[in-house]
Amino acid sequence: MTTSRGPAIVLYLVAALEGVLGVGFLSAGTAGVVPEASMTFSIVGTVLILGAVLLFMLGMRFARRAAMARYLRERGVLGTAQVLGARQTGVTLNDQPQVALDLRITAPGHGTYDASIKEFVPFIALGMLGSGRPLSVRVDAQDRQRILVDWEFVPSASADEIRRAVATPAPVDPAEAARAKAQILATGVPGTVRVLSAEFAGSLDEQGRPVYSAQLHIQVEGRAPVAGPAVFAVPLERVSVMQPGGVIPIKADPYDPQKFAADWDRLPAS
Repeated sequence: MTTSRGPAIVLYLVAALEGVLGVGFLSAGTAGVVPEASMTFSIVGTVLILGAVLLFMLGMRFARRAAMARYLRERGVLGTAQVLGARQTGVTLNDQPQVALDLRITAPGHGTYDASIKEFVPFIALGMLGSGRPLSVRVDAQDRQRILVDWEFVPSASADEIRRAVATPAPVDPAEAARAKAQILATGVPGTVRVLSAEFAGSLDEQGRPVYSAQLHIQVEGRAPVAGPAVFAVPLERVSVMQPGGVIPIKADPYDPQKFAADWDRLPAS
């Protein structure tokens, strides 16, 4: 689904040109400007007018799709999609191939579900379809079958890359980290994190807690919602929340929106 109205405008212009030519041919045939070719002029004019009507209707379809894409980009719920299957349809637009995608989508308010869509995919993004990495999508809050793939989104690191990062973390002073967390929990802005996807990263932290790599939807009071990857340890009695749709209460640093701490004490133990 494209947000560009360019294809619709081109179709409208061609339809207008065909319509004008069709009316001219039909008028010439009806008036008998060239008596021996009146029938031919009338047929050509009729065909051109019908073609103009079809192109205009096709332009309206592209315009509606572009309007829906803009709506989803501005107001759609941010989620992720795992590619289950991809097949080229043989159709191209602006040298971009149309691909039929089978997706497993996870989005706040909709949970996890499967959907099939057709998308014109930029050539530079074709490699993402077989990489195993999730795509960023926008989903209509009222109709989960209305989906926009955001091809401009830079995918997060793969699970293997995250595991390597966790295996060799940057040096962190545990005491300093604990003080920073306590400060955020004491003075931070309340919010929630919704788990879009999560996977055990294959390691434990210094307290023996399992480390998870996750895609999160973060909502903090007074701020626009954001989504992105995170790697963090989870208390054993709270691991049940690490599944799509799980909600974790947090506090966010009032001065640095990139820093937040999970308020595990506000989450019931499993």
